Amino acid sequence: MQTTKHTTARRVALLTALPLVGALALAGCASDDDRDDTAAPAASGPSVSTPGSSSTDGTGSTDGTGGSTAADNDALDAAAATARKAVGSGTVTSIEQEAGGTSWEVVVVTADGNEQEVHVDADGGRTTAGPTKETSDAEDVAENERFVGAADLSVTQAASKLVETVPGTVTELGLDDHTGTVVWEGDVRDGSGTKHSIRIDAGSGAVVTNTVDTDD
Repeated sequence: MQTTKHTTARRVALLTALPLVGALALAGCASDDDRDDTAAPAASGPSVSTPGSSSTDGTGSTDGTGGSTAADNDALDAAAATARKAVGSGTVTSIEQEAGGTSWEVVVVTADGNEQEVHVDADGGRTTAGPTKETSDAEDVAENERFVGAADLSVTQAASKLVETVPGTVTELGLDDHTGTVVWEGDVRDGSGTKHSIRIDAGSGAVVTNTVDTDD
């Protein structure tokens, strides 16, 4: 009879403990599930610049080097077009910044070989003086015609070739003679302000000379 009482007591204790064990097991599973459902934060990698993205190096450059881009020469292109329109027709043979870069002086050679000088504002959109016909003798006319005939590249195409050679801003560009070859001769200011004097073949666009101007 005593044995029966002890057995019954153990059964009651076991049945009482089972719900508690089950609850603890369920709580442990829930805790594990919570941990599995929480994703670890992604590692932060270095930023990568993609082609065409803007630079954030504070230089104003879009190539990350501090140099200027071809867009800086939009004013030159516009000034050349404005001067040519003012004259009516002809070929731009010379263009340069003047008055500290506040305007452009442009020379246009007309079909008769004579030169017309036009002054254009800094943005290249408005004529400020001219056209004014320059005094030319027969020798001047012959030289102008030779230059125009040899220049397969326009002034805007020549400017593009210069900044392909040295990224920067073209401040001066004109047709000239170099050792018997007609060239486009120009100056380019790079991103650091250094002036480069460059000559390219007026027909092919090949670079003839490229030097740093140390006198400026």
